[in-house]
Amino acid sequence: GINILIREWSNNKINNFIIIINYKIFIKQNLISEKKLNILNDLNVEKNYLSNKINILNIKTKNRHTNCFDSLKYAYKLSKEKKVIGVLTLPINKVEINKFIDKSFIDQTTFFSKLEKINNSNMIFIYKNKYFVPLTIHIEIKKVASHFRNKNFIFNKILSLVNTMKNDFDIKNPKIAIAGINPHAGEDGLISNEDKKLILPILKLLRKKNIYINGPYAGDSIINKNNLKKYDAFVFTFHDQALIPFKLISKFEGVNFTSNLNIIRLSPSHGTARDIINKNIATSNGLLNCFKLIK
Repeated sequence: GINILIREWSNNKINNFIIIINYKIFIKQNLISEKKLNILNDLNVEKNYLSNKINILNIKTKNRHTNCFDSLKYAYKLSKEKKVIGVLTLPINKVEINKFIDKSFIDQTTFFSKLEKINNSNMIFIYKNKYFVPLTIHIEIKKVASHFRNKNFIFNKILSLVNTMKNDFDIKNPKIAIAGINPHAGEDGLISNEDKKLILPILKLLRKKNIYINGPYAGDSIINKNNLKKYDAFVFTFHDQALIPFKLISKFEGVNFTSNLNIIRLSPSHGTARDIINKNIATSNGLLNCFKLIK
């Protein structure tokens, strides 16, 4: 992520950002000449920002693992204080944070949601004005159906999504399609009745709120040319059910947006890709699309 960021700044594609990182850790990576850097602290971010240099907010931290975790907390603090427009997080290694820093850390969506003590935020993946939303994220597949037994939880998640599309993306009457939990959405009871029993009652409640939502559709066929024309958002029951078609369609150019926060938080929808660092073959479009969206 940071390699791409430096590359596109050098190509004059992006500016107006601050990298939150420990300066000693950053400079060890030898990404760019120190002459092109401007060092800030959190008291002088607005006053001493220089538009012709890469601005580094130098934070205190113990090591490279805590550096990543501490930078997230600093970014949230600056955004809450309205010193920055929002938080653009670069891909991180979640396993390392969980192992070395915080055993409860699963993902950044959950991290920022916990900071604001909310449970109806959504992980929204965006590409060319289409929205892909997994209603459950980083949980075991065997636990997915149990979340849908909590009717109010899923109802509020979808209601929150509708409000986000209206308020943040100016889609006045969003059209939504939802996938089923089981293969072929249960095949009309041949495979399972869970989709009828768990999803249909939630859809009835949403329609009473005049929300346009259809389904449950088979997860393997919900994404097709006709549906991409018809619907604005595609809601899925679990993480990979959403991410497989999204990543195929977006080709690593999508944006991951965390909804219903009191700050703006987004990130490129790809991972760390450590195997191709410094090979100059990684696409920058996911990062560039984040900058376009956050403005």
